[in-house]
Parts: sequence; C-alpha cells; structure tokens
Amino acid sequence: MNDRRRTGTRARRLTMIAAGAAAVLSGTAHAYDFKPAPAEWAMWPDYCKARYVTTTVGKASPYFAMFPPAGVQRWRTLLGTQTFDAVHHYCAGLIWMQRSSLVTTDQQRSYMLRNAEAEYRYTFERIPPTSPIYREVASNLQLARAMLGSYGTPISR
Repeated sequence: MNDRRRTGTRARRLTMIAAGAAAVLSGTAHAYDFKPAPAEWAMWPDYCKARYVTTTVGKASPYFAMFPPAGVQRWRTLLGTQTFDAVHHYCAGLIWMQRSSLVTTDQQRSYMLRNAEAEYRYTFERIPPTSPIYREVASNLQLARAMLGSYGTPISR
C-alpha cells in the first residue's frame, strides 16, 4: 500500500513537472510564436500593438480589430520603417520580461529572461542609434542581461 501511494505520488509529480516544462518550453525566442494575453496586450505601448496587427499571427487575432490601420501608419511614420520592421522582437521581449516576473522557478525565469534578451538584442542590432526607442531598447537589453548575471558588460552592436 505504501509503495503504491508513493508510486502514484511520484507519477503525479512527474506529470506536473512535465506539464510545467511543456508550458514553459512551448514558447520560443521567435517574436510571434505566442499570443499576448489581454493583460499583456493592455500593457504594450501602442507601437507594439501597431506592429503586432501587421503580423500573420496578429491579423488572425481578436486584437486585429482593436487597432486601426491609420494607427499602424502613424507608428510606422513616427518610428521609421527600419525601426518599425524590427520592433516586434522588442515587443516580444517586453512580454517575456513581464512573464519572467510571474514564474516560480529559477529555471523558468532564466528561460524567459534569455528569450527577452534575445528579442531585445534582435531589435537593438537592427535599429539606428537615431531611432526614437533606441535608448529604451538598449536599457531593457542591459536590464535583461543584468537579471541574468551579466553585470558590467557593455552592450555593443
């Protein structure tokens, strides 16, 4: 009886661990292999919303109807085409960073922070230093690196 209970408990624990790992590992460091939750959508800057609704995933989402084409064009003009074309990775990084603060294990947190860092870096390496969001992107890239333990290492292009 005791062995059966231990085996059942162990099996349930392994199932929960596997389910948790699958949930965490199902996302990748690609900008739109995920869909933002309503709270994530709400926290995003408008330029992230504008860029999201121009992606394949965004066009198929309920958020598509929430952001007008004139708003997309406004942000494309304000950011410039080069920044607008790369900003979706930065926006994904914002969500990875937010999600990293909500998980309970160091492994999950590191995974999400590494994704945030990769997304921030993608945008940082592709936008001009004159971009209106260049400093913000650089700051968040450095923050993600610091949270991963890379203190004092300057970022470079």
